[in-house]
Amino acid sequence: MSGFWSTESMKQRLPQLITPYVEGRVQNCSYELSLGTQVFVTGEDKAKRQIGRGTQIVIPPGQFANLLTEETVRVPDDAIGLISMKFTLKQPGLVNVSGFHVDPGYDGKLLFSVYNAGPQSVPITSGTAAFLLWYCTLDQATTDLYNKPPRVDITDTDVKPLGGAVSSPQELARRVDKVEDQLKIGRWVLGTILAAVISIVVGRAVLGNDEGTSSTNPTPTTAVPESSTSTTAAGRPSTTTTVP
Repeated sequence: MSGFWSTESMKQRLPQLITPYVEGRVQNCSYELSLGTQVFVTGEDKAKRQIGRGTQIVIPPGQFANLLTEETVRVPDDAIGLISMKFTLKQPGLVNVSGFHVDPGYDGKLLFSVYNAGPQSVPITSGTAAFLLWYCTLDQATTDLYNKPPRVDITDTDVKPLGGAVSSPQELARRVDKVEDQLKIGRWVLGTILAAVISIVVGRAVLGNDEGTSSTNPTPTTAVPESSTSTTAAGRPSTTTTVP
């Protein structure tokens, strides 16, 4: 019969499946797994690093992390495991971006790849409960088992995809604000220059019109009367004045 394991079934079977096993970690039909001593956090780590038990790490906003469990987990061939993070880590924005199940036949530590989608840094302390594991019985045992070597640490393959620089949403927003400020300043400078150019062009046009008007207006002159002399029939000269 398939179904999720109850708290009672877990307390009976998990001592042979989880190392180290702590009975008090069985809560609400799940087992609480803790953060181990090997981590990788983008933005600050260039490679995986070892930390002591009880050491706190911090995952900044917008950054990824590879987190290895302290426990070694085994899944029998008649079951499958389901995994998640505790609500205390999910609430501030930590998201599991790796797998959500553990294959039948798996035997090793579990790797959680997480992303901080929240606005604040998320702290986690090594050795404290951080993850959850459920077991579910299959309808029958399977021969389609996990066939890779047991995981004992964070590998180069795990770190390589996260090796580049990761910009958080907050950092991207800051950059956008900076660009907007630069555009505002640029528009103001451009507007000032354009206004100055327009003023110069208009001023020169007005000055040119004034000079053209002065050169085309004639200066008034007074016509001097012209006189002509003719001889009358009586033989006396006659003067004729032409009025302009």
